[in-house]
Amino acid sequence: MDKPLGRTSFDLVKKIRGIIKERKVGHAWTLDPYASGVMIIASWVDTKKIPEYVWMDKTYHATIDFSLFTDTRDLQYWARQTQHLVWEHEGDKFLLKGHIHVPAPSLQKIQEKLDAIIWDTHLPLTPFSAKKYNGKKLYTYARSGNPIFITMPMTVHKYRIVEYNFPLLRLELDVGSWTYIRSIAHRLWTQFWLGWTLIQLRRTSVGNVDIEQCLTLQTLQEEYSNQSI
Repeated sequence: MDKPLGRTSFDLVKKIRGIIKERKVGHAWTLDPYASGVMIIASWVDTKKIPEYVWMDKTYHATIDFSLFTDTRDLQYWARQTQHLVWEHEGDKFLLKGHIHVPAPSLQKIQEKLDAIIWDTHLPLTPFSAKKYNGKKLYTYARSGNPIFITMPMTVHKYRIVEYNFPLLRLELDVGSWTYIRSIAHRLWTQFWLGWTLIQLRRTSVGNVDIEQCLTLQTLQEEYSNQSI
């Protein structure tokens, strides 16, 4: 399935249950509401195959905004704690309004830092992650005012800079399972200490399943409507 923006993974599964009239439906690897793209859905006996897809490599397209802060580091902010950095262009530098002149990171510098991140086997998780810690999801601690900061093994196979027009950076990333794109963006941020928020995330493949092979909710609905005629 091509999960649309604005839906949780559970919402998508619930909707599919209603369309295909099947109670036993599950998914492999969650996508946050602000993210879209490939989700592997299984029903009935095929739900036993879900673990096979959880461990597959994935490809993402991501956009990082160096001028925006949010508490969750994405657009799904919890306490609406947002801060926009106002940049005014002046020659080859950007003026952080009310502060000092700051050089925008060059494309070469961005590449150098990303190259270093690829070799880093442990990256920081955002406290607002759905990853579990002592049986509870990390975001439950963060929302109660007790954020947990941990790192975990992650794998970045390769990346490609699609477009860089400060303050926006668009990337394509091939990563291993259990690799979080916000963690990569966070490590990149620590190299420059500008703002950063992941404003767009789309998963374009899981293993050998490509986005072009995916159904949308509309096409799934149409397919099952035609079968019932």
